[in-house]
Amino acid sequence: MSWTKQAWAEIAPLYEKILALPFNQELQAGTLAPERFRFYIAQDAYYLGEFGRALSLISGRSQEVDHVLAFSRFATNAIVVERALHASYFQELSIAPVVQPSPSCQLYTQFLLNKSALDAVEVAVAAVLPCFWIYKDVGDHIYQHQSNPQNPYQAWIDTYAGEEFGAAVAQAIDIAEALAQEASPALQTRMLSAFVEATRMEWLFWHSAYVQEQWLV
Repeated sequence: MSWTKQAWAEIAPLYEKILALPFNQELQAGTLAPERFRFYIAQDAYYLGEFGRALSLISGRSQEVDHVLAFSRFATNAIVVERALHASYFQELSIAPVVQPSPSCQLYTQFLLNKSALDAVEVAVAAVLPCFWIYKDVGDHIYQHQSNPQNPYQAWIDTYAGEEFGAAVAQAIDIAEALAQEASPALQTRMLSAFVEATRMEWLFWHSAYVQEQWLV
């Protein structure tokens, strides 16, 4: 079994729990409360800025020229999407321009930055992969199962179910697989651990948006 197939099999039960989250169920139905989506968009914009930095770190540390170029493009696209959120949703939803990350958002972004800067590149790639892969699969699932022709969140759904994003996801998966094929069994295990941990944080990120998680002090 390939590393990527093994990785997905490992997180499959957690992926089902992500699909079952109230946030994603209500987003799919178009019934998600606007304040919850507003909170999510603000946190997502902050996340994407930090995610772009993590991708840039991976690009700078990669040995293969194709990987350098791919992660440079991924980083650019993350920043472009973050700016698009600010230009559209921030104005539309009256979100303050400066976002304080929630505890879960800060935990996730620091995890990715630490992996990207300090761990093996193979582990760093595995850590950022769930943001590509899970978002694409969740977006596809929601797109295929939605029943509300007037879903107010259609623009978000279309972004993550789109062909352009799908091509980037496929490339990220291919790079992770190529790195895993050259890695030792011990390094493959570390990659898998990072992939699973990041998937847990994907679940936590959506859950934290639904409960509009705040710092207590």
